[in-house]
Amino acid sequence: MYLRNLLLLLALFLAASSYILAEEPAFQSKLFSKATLVQSDDFDQGKYKGRYGPNKKNIQQLDDGTLEVLPVSGKPGELTVFHVYNTPPKFVCHLRFKLVCSDPTGGVAIQIGGHKMHLGSNAEGYSLFLRNARKTFKNTEVKGFGANKWIDMIIEYEEGKMLLNINGSEKIYEHEGISMDGAKSILFKYRKVDKTLFDYVRLWKVAE
Repeated sequence: MYLRNLLLLLALFLAASSYILAEEPAFQSKLFSKATLVQSDDFDQGKYKGRYGPNKKNIQQLDDGTLEVLPVSGKPGELTVFHVYNTPPKFVCHLRFKLVCSDPTGGVAIQIGGHKMHLGSNAEGYSLFLRNARKTFKNTEVKGFGANKWIDMIIEYEEGKMLLNINGSEKIYEHEGISMDGAKSILFKYRKVDKTLFDYVRLWKVAE
């Protein structure tokens, strides 16, 4: 009996260990060689660990493994807000999301570091506006960066340099205006969007 119980406990331990190892996403980066995973939410088991606010009552996990963010007011088409909080000074953030919008030509806008850097889609691709430097970069190579489409995005950031990978289209920007200036969030803020869906959010802290 003792041996049987011991073998059962061992089997459960090995199964749990394999599950944990399989669930932790591997770190991959073009700019950095080493980092620590600080946040990983796949929204398909238990309650998600992150806080994406500002109002939790408008955020819920769906049975299909996505996180649904509804307008703050509760009324469709009004202001929708989603934060990735507490980004480290150097980080890699990998996420997949979709804006659900009745307007098929709707665009995507992301504020990196509060209002310090603004990433917005347009008919040609996207523009990256550095507020403090009054500088704009344009990219016409990225495809599928708009409403009602799943968007796979990677942000690799350190002061003065940032990599953006959107749906596999990758570009590295270097400029003194690449700065979050002490802010610690990536902000998704939209009007006239029915809801925003997130498939996963992963955040790594890069070793100094």
